[in-house]
Amino acid sequence: MTDTLGWGVIGIGDIVTTTMAPAMTSEPECDLVAGVSRDQGRADAFAHQFGARFAYTSYNDMLANPEVEAVFIATPNVFHAEQVEMAARAGKHVLCDKPLAIDVRGARRAVEACAAAGVTLGVNFHNRQLPWVRDVSRLIGDGVIGEVKVVQLQVASGTRHYDNWRADPKMAGLGTVHNVGVHGLDFLRVLLHSDPTEVMAMFDRAPGRDGVEMLALIQLRFRNGTLVQYNANEVVRDPLNDIVIYGTEGRVVGRGFTRSRSDGQLAVLTQAGETITRYPAPEAHRLSLAAFTRAVLTGEEPDATGMDGLRSAQICEAIGKSAAEGRLVPVAYR
Repeated sequence: MTDTLGWGVIGIGDIVTTTMAPAMTSEPECDLVAGVSRDQGRADAFAHQFGARFAYTSYNDMLANPEVEAVFIATPNVFHAEQVEMAARAGKHVLCDKPLAIDVRGARRAVEACAAAGVTLGVNFHNRQLPWVRDVSRLIGDGVIGEVKVVQLQVASGTRHYDNWRADPKMAGLGTVHNVGVHGLDFLRVLLHSDPTEVMAMFDRAPGRDGVEMLALIQLRFRNGTLVQYNANEVVRDPLNDIVIYGTEGRVVGRGFTRSRSDGQLAVLTQAGETITRYPAPEAHRLSLAAFTRAVLTGEEPDATGMDGLRSAQICEAIGKSAAEGRLVPVAYR
């Protein structure tokens, strides 16, 4: 096993400059080698700021650099699948920001390309690194609150107004579902140890209108029988970002921490009484990067695999179809 993993970054917007690049410079097992931007000046500025040794305007040129062993992809959603395939053909491991692709076909191509090349593919579902997610997943798995019947969940960013590619469905795919909603859809799978089988969704954007949705109300039935009410949005000024999980033997209430950068508190009620635990917000993006890096260096499977990205795409496809057609839609795991 080598001591470090050489990283290249394509897409040097806010998510990279505020979280991932600082993490790559602070994590001892990460070596930030290169960045790519369409503008050489931006690429040079990025390299200077974070100590990268190379600054490119060509993704192919970066992929040809043998010092780059892994790539983090943070470009507009529509490019993710193709750029994963390109990295796989170049023999690079890939950590892709969510979503893995804007459709199921692209997500499957990305997974198959990495499998064929023998490289590791992960998706930046960083909420999996939140301590409360791991604790509640274990609690539910151990049957502490019995059989889970109902979950009520909100994941919301606060009010946003997009005037960039995120407002264009051809570039973004879905709107708030791909921006913030995929995180809740992913950690629900982790918490419930199950996958959704059917969905019913309603968007604030009426079917047939241009633009992307900024609010999605989603109901899901999971294979284990759990029913979920999910509010994912970028329009509410003062979101609670709570989760309530009702079981046959108790209840779990998480206050204020379904987004990764907020502190929160967890109340677990059983026949034995109620316990309350505070959870300070960790640096979830850094933890996600460190976990993926460690998985590559040790030859283990990452926390959120390419298959998790494909599952997310399949669920999102059903959600978009339900909202467009106004009906209950089964999730097709094909």
